[in-house]
Amino acid sequence: MKLDSTWTVEQTLAAYPHLASVFLTLKTDCAGCALDRFCTLAEVAAAYELPLEVLLERLRERIPISTRGEAYE
Repeated sequence: MKLDSTWTVEQTLAAYPHLASVFLTLKTDCAGCALDRFCTLAEVAAAYELPLEVLLERLRERIPISTRGEAYE
């Protein structure tokens, strides 16, 4: 399954827990938020006024090469 703007924060962190550091680096409160199961990556980008493509790129570049096929299919 491809990581895209429709994924929730919960789905993203369940699949790739280490990506919490990306949310922290971008100064979001997403990692550990009680609403992570509801917020999509598109909503996160909008709420924090981040370009969606930047958020997705930052997340995808931290996915290990051995599992990138799943994120880029």
